[in-house]
Amino acid sequence: MGAGIDIGPVPRSSIPINPAFQWSVGNWMDYFYDGLKEGKIRGSKCPECGKVSLPPRMVCQHCFAKCEDWVELPETGTVESFTMAHVKVGANGELEDLPQPEIIVMVKHDGADTCVAARLEGQNASVGMKVKAVIDPEAENFVNMLAGYRPAE
Repeated sequence: MGAGIDIGPVPRSSIPINPAFQWSVGNWMDYFYDGLKEGKIRGSKCPECGKVSLPPRMVCQHCFAKCEDWVELPETGTVESFTMAHVKVGANGELEDLPQPEIIVMVKHDGADTCVAARLEGQNASVGMKVKAVIDPEAENFVNMLAGYRPAE
């Protein structure tokens, strides 16, 4: 096709499809989710630089060493940043308005060097705020086992 050639509109079609997917996070991340089922939060520790990652990482983001060590972290952490969400991604992949805005926080767990993002219960947040993880070991979807955070008492 050369420049200046008009090929007209591109035809489009739609095929209704509803595929069923099953996927695995692999044996390595299974250990993290198995810990959540037991009410434990596990991070990966780099054998080279000693950095602890939560969510766990197979490869250290600082020195690129393979992380094979695990550490159990407390349920407590500190809010490093936050934002207000007014929409969510619905089951069909489209954005949907939330009935109430939600606070999304970046939490650095005590003993960790990285942050994890999740919802915060309540309507108040501040940088430096102490929070505690809300773990739901019975969650239908393993990704939702770390259900969010609440202000620490």
